[in-house]
Amino acid sequence: MLGRVFSQRYRLKEKLGSGGMADVYLADDLLLGREVAVKVLHPQYAADPAYIQRFRHEAQAAANLNHPNIVNIYDWGNEGDLYYIVMEYVEGRDLKEVLRHEGRLLPERAAEITAEVCAALQFAHRHNLVHRDIKPHNIFLTSIGQVKVMDFGIAREGNGSGFTQTGMVMGTPQYISPEQAQGLPVDGRSDIYSLGVVLYEMLTGKVPFDDPNPVTVAYRQVREDPIPPSVIDPEIPPALEAVVMKAMAKNPANRYQTAQEMKADLLRFLEGMPVTATPVLPGTAAPAAVPTVEPRKGRPWGWIAAGAAVFLVVLGVILALVFTGRGAKVEVPNLQGMTEEQARQTLESLGLKLGEVEDYYIEDPSEKVGVVVSQDPEWGTLLRKGEKVNVTISREMKMPKVTGMTREAAEEKLHETGVTVIEIVNKPVEDEDDVGKVLSQDPPAGKLINPRTNVRLEVGVELKKVAVPNVVGMLREDAERTLKNAGFQVTVSEEASSEVEAGRVIRQSPLANQRVAEGSTVTIVVSTGPAKVTVPYLVGKTQEEAENILNGLHLVPHVSYVIDPVHVGKVVSQDPASGTEVEQGSMVEIVVGKLP
Repeated sequence: MLGRVFSQRYRLKEKLGSGGMADVYLADDLLLGREVAVKVLHPQYAADPAYIQRFRHEAQAAANLNHPNIVNIYDWGNEGDLYYIVMEYVEGRDLKEVLRHEGRLLPERAAEITAEVCAALQFAHRHNLVHRDIKPHNIFLTSIGQVKVMDFGIAREGNGSGFTQTGMVMGTPQYISPEQAQGLPVDGRSDIYSLGVVLYEMLTGKVPFDDPNPVTVAYRQVREDPIPPSVIDPEIPPALEAVVMKAMAKNPANRYQTAQEMKADLLRFLEGMPVTATPVLPGTAAPAAVPTVEPRKGRPWGWIAAGAAVFLVVLGVILALVFTGRGAKVEVPNLQGMTEEQARQTLESLGLKLGEVEDYYIEDPSEKVGVVVSQDPEWGTLLRKGEKVNVTISREMKMPKVTGMTREAAEEKLHETGVTVIEIVNKPVEDEDDVGKVLSQDPPAGKLINPRTNVRLEVGVELKKVAVPNVVGMLREDAERTLKNAGFQVTVSEEASSEVEAGRVIRQSPLANQRVAEGSTVTIVVSTGPAKVTVPYLVGKTQEEAENILNGLHLVPHVSYVIDPVHVGKVVSQDPASGTEVEQGSMVEIVVGKLP
């Protein structure tokens, strides 16, 4: 596999790791000249449409999440039977490896890491996406101290009012929420529970529930309260323990309702302020309808019998959800590969109904057209008769040839095809016969597209040169209005500047008074004000390390010393505190220990 080039662009050069579904390689992006990580689906799954759909879903879901605490997805596709995702390559280690080699973390560092994961989750949840597999293996600590969340392989999108019910147990047993363990619907609060488990592990060095049997772990997630972290280590701050226990409340209503709420409490802890969390454990009921057996006083066998009864009930529920889903009247069939009409007939024969039909526009000519590629609920889920199953059907849309047509005729043909996004770029031409006609198109004719594909048409316009107005120093709105009134197209980019007031134009291209074709594009660069950076956590680092980090962020270190024989040459405090946002060029005070 090493040395293979995907899409004539990504050359695999080193294997970084392997997971249950895929291998990850370090690769060179030959087009952009950068290193990337390429995740390649194991060949045995490539023939299964369900796995391909899940792999595709990971790429599509994560590609829409552009956030500094989420690993970026750049590209995805397939090379024959090999499906791959191209991701941002970051140097560092996952949190599980850090805990395995270094043991539990200082409370402050654990809180900082958790707060950054909260930021990533809040962004994903705002985009109606639940991760469903938050664990140390999927939290990456880069070599420069950044925290990044990865692997949205089992994430699910919501339907606008809530998140999709899966009907099956997914995730890692030691970290899943009680509702996940029971196959119930999940939302962002399930990720918060899992993150609470991760914070518990960072503080204590162990997960709250563990057992060689995953069913036993799932049972304990549903029915048992975790041992408070302070029982394991009395030095764990009570405020941080309160955050852990609130995040891990059995009932989602008793947890933080958003990741932003949890992050706010973590920042309060880091700043030495009181947190809003108060422990809701023990004794908060899980959302399952599990019977409670009251043992008789003085009869220890009653406790054993009660525990055994509860265990058998929950075990039966979990096993049923995981392996068979029995208990409802109708098992949803596997509709993948069927036509819409075949799916309808199959469902009706079982007493079920075909629900919403969504379109999925294929991008690979080898994919079948007009068949079911995914369904919700998934096959094997049990429904009552009369309930609906939603399906997604593969469709084909090809880019028509519109070059040589008039602009109006080309737009009409594209609208008839189903295209909704058309970008017109005017190109001055000398030949009068080319005026008003489509000179080029992107995508090219015959390429598979979808209704949201951006179709770019280059249209000939009469060549006429006019002087570009001077807009440097103007407010962005005034500059755009001036240029558009003069007949120019305008593109805007932003750039930090300590010299130009935020919102005003720093420079323009073409320059003022330069004569260019009317209708040309003028690019203006608008100031966002002085650049801001986040102050890093420096306590415990050597003076040299701290100064190098600050200089790399364009911050000015100011060093003072305090007698501290234990921490000679190391930073014992800093101001501003880590996480504070300041302007580049700001001074950061670091206090370094020295001998008497």
